[in-house]
Amino acid sequence: MPKPNTKSSKAVDLTLDEVRVKTRRGWRKLKSEERTELVRMMSVRVTEQPFDVMRLAPKGSFLARMLRHFDDTDISYSMPLMSTVMFAASWLTQNGASLAVPGVGTIRPTLWNIGLAESGSSKTLASEEVAAILSDGDEPSVSFLAPPQSAPQWIIDLAEQNGSFWFQDEVGKLFQSIFTQSNMVQLKPWLLHAYSHQPISNRLKSEEAKLRIDKPAFTFHGLTVLETWSSEIDMSSMLDGFCQRMNYYVAEPRTDTDMYDHFLYFAGGTHDTRRAELRQIWQALCAQENAGGEYSLDDEVVPYLESWWRSLRETWGRSDLPRSFIRRIGFATLRYLPVLQFLLGKSRRKIDVETAELATRFADYHFRSALTLIQRYDASATSKVQRIAGVSKRLADDGKPVTKRNVTRKLSRAQRADFEGDEIAAILDALSQVEPAALLFDGTDGRKANAEAIRQRHDATLTRLNGNERKRNERRVREVLSRWRAEAPDPLHQADHDNKVVPIPLSRTGT
Repeated sequence: MPKPNTKSSKAVDLTLDEVRVKTRRGWRKLKSEERTELVRMMSVRVTEQPFDVMRLAPKGSFLARMLRHFDDTDISYSMPLMSTVMFAASWLTQNGASLAVPGVGTIRPTLWNIGLAESGSSKTLASEEVAAILSDGDEPSVSFLAPPQSAPQWIIDLAEQNGSFWFQDEVGKLFQSIFTQSNMVQLKPWLLHAYSHQPISNRLKSEEAKLRIDKPAFTFHGLTVLETWSSEIDMSSMLDGFCQRMNYYVAEPRTDTDMYDHFLYFAGGTHDTRRAELRQIWQALCAQENAGGEYSLDDEVVPYLESWWRSLRETWGRSDLPRSFIRRIGFATLRYLPVLQFLLGKSRRKIDVETAELATRFADYHFRSALTLIQRYDASATSKVQRIAGVSKRLADDGKPVTKRNVTRKLSRAQRADFEGDEIAAILDALSQVEPAALLFDGTDGRKANAEAIRQRHDATLTRLNGNERKRNERRVREVLSRWRAEAPDPLHQADHDNKVVPIPLSRTGT
């Protein structure tokens, strides 16, 4: 199996190469099985930590600079990050970009993402700010599709503006209307076909000719309130193929600040300066050689993605996330590849493992967010698992066997009443399949590695590698800016902004 060529795996290798085990004859390197167990422990420790959305914005990159613009707010970094990604995906779609995947065919960068955040978290404002930064003068940098008022009108609009960016606030209410309202229900089969660019058509009573779109293609970015999603979209609808076409991301609140630290957003001249700098980088990215062309893969990318996909069997494959979600999020990774290659300033080069590894981080974010949504539909069942997991950990920490009997004794009478029959045993059996072994090394000499020290050394190695990441991406930004300024490019894009263009309102109000 090909060895993943990522900074994380490189850091693990460098860390474990430094580890020595003391024996009677001196010090030796780790054995193969010892390295395997340590990597397992380290990976489990990582997955227990909250997802750090900053991992999706490589240091020194345009994405990282965009997030820095939001430092002086309490807006979750997920909102400007995903808004930037979606604008890039839309620009690429409208300018004809595609990805050639051997044996698969042509992939369009038509991402369909839905963001969920708490009420009052400035979701819309973040999108408005990104739209203003990435604008082409007074015009938006991409063409927008009007939010649908009826299914027949929607297909007419799409026929006139195929490739447009569909931005939808309060997307939960829209989906509810698609499921229940007679003038909207036709949208569901059309969207199912449009996801894979299959033809869609409609014939109005007053028209003889049928309206047909042979290859529908558009990007979709929906926003909604996290707390109301499960009430607007029931569990059966969530597990329906329609909702599973979407990549979900949950925008967690910032922990470094809160709303009371910021009365006004983006006040002061420094923010205008930063907007101008970001707009120039965006224009330079759009002027890259092959920005709107056909992207191709380096020879190492497909083997890397196949290795990553197999690794999911022991991680997300053992979670409560339905396989259909895993499959579609995994496929969406291909749609992310040209978008991230473009944003990293590498459009003229083949997509490499660096970009592929970043795409898998986005997939991991979508996996976690989808699982969060699924678990919210059955909070009681989730709390049961978490309760047993907590008791099991305390028993293990005390050096006691993690058995059904010992776990049951740690529960109160009221807590035990919540479990039926062999439910505790079933949960313990499930947990045992994903938890690491208590002892990494069980040799006759009783030697054990200090996993915490090794993890810290691994983190230090990653820090050194991240230093190179910043320099590499800063150099790329300088290069695309230099070429753009030297070539004095034409206007930002070639899209024809006619009366159907529907820009996001740029007022600074609303959440």
